[in-house]
Amino acid sequence: MSVQPVAAQTIILTDTTGLQAGMVEIPTGNGPIPAYSAAPAGAQKLPMVLVVQEVFGLHEHIKDVCRRLAKLGYCAVAPSLYHCQGDVTKLQSLDEIRPIVASVPDAQVMCDPDATVAWATAFGGRRPRQARHHRLLLGWPHRLAVRRP
Repeated sequence: MSVQPVAAQTIILTDTTGLQAGMVEIPTGNGPIPAYSAAPAGAQKLPMVLVVQEVFGLHEHIKDVCRRLAKLGYCAVAPSLYHCQGDVTKLQSLDEIRPIVASVPDAQVMCDPDATVAWATAFGGRRPRQARHHRLLLGWPHRLAVRRP
């Protein structure tokens, strides 16, 4: 058995069988943003996981993480946190991505994840307890962690 480097051609793809999964719109104070949501089909009041994207945006790996969590019984939602500034999934290098990420205002950094949690709660997710909510914010830790009480 050989091992390949992690690249686009080695993406793990979790199917959507038994899931309600796909792109959704999250209403925010700055207008709607796209997000990817996945949950077991027909289930209500599921534990909710906010999946925070990497610097590369809301790409297929992040969507797959949502599907994997949904297969485990969670309502998983990943908002496109740079949507207002641009679609970084189409860019090729970190040098192209960094200016877009740097232009995201702190207010947006704080409001978009909160709006996503509110949306997920309204659509069948169970609002996370605050302590658990903080531990699940894995991406963008230097900006999110220092601003949460």
